[in-house]
Amino acid sequence: MVLFVGNTSFVVLLVINICVVKYITGAALQDFSEKNTIIGIPGEGRHLAIKAYPAIENYQSDVYEVFVEPYGFDIRPQVAIAVLTSEGEGSVGGEVVFVQKHPPNGPIFIRGNITGLAAGKHGLHIQQAGDLREGCEKLGGHFNPYFLRHGGPKSPHRHIGDLGNIEAKEDGLAEIVRIDPLMSLSGGPRGIVGRALVVTEGEDDLGLGGNANSYIDGNSGKPLACGIIAYIR
Repeated sequence: MVLFVGNTSFVVLLVINICVVKYITGAALQDFSEKNTIIGIPGEGRHLAIKAYPAIENYQSDVYEVFVEPYGFDIRPQVAIAVLTSEGEGSVGGEVVFVQKHPPNGPIFIRGNITGLAAGKHGLHIQQAGDLREGCEKLGGHFNPYFLRHGGPKSPHRHIGDLGNIEAKEDGLAEIVRIDPLMSLSGGPRGIVGRALVVTEGEDDLGLGGNANSYIDGNSGKPLACGIIAYIR
């Protein structure tokens, strides 16, 4: 069913539990059988999350709760920017622009430059909060609305805020050019506007470090600079 409101159209999806079970039976069912957990399945511009409840003997089979959001799109693109500034007397700074052609779904194109970095790789993340009054270290964890563990941009399970690494050259400049299919510029559970973009002092291990912190922030260290993601009008 399609609804038209002004310049925006909405496609309303009705999900019936039996249909969901039908598509995740068989071998694929084993992938979703973790106890009381939420499992993210990334897609092109949309994110499907399934919460699994284990079976109770002689009472019920496994139950899967699917989190869905209304599918809609706007014919007008949304554009946002984060202006990063350093903590204390640091010299790290830059601008990163986010463009989504058909919000709230569809990929976001990310471009920008960050200067003043030490040569090498540095983690790039979107944090839960955007209140910079207490600096870059008081922004909560990585933006993670589906309660998944930390990963990299190509990981099957990851935080929405996991943008991997940027690499600075000897002159301290890191250029950012990438596409992300999960986040949104139009609010909703995947919305990033009003949150903070952070670059860290160390390389993000993308959740492959083999310790507890790797599953939280990729062992990427303290933030060097941060900025609020805000709309460009």
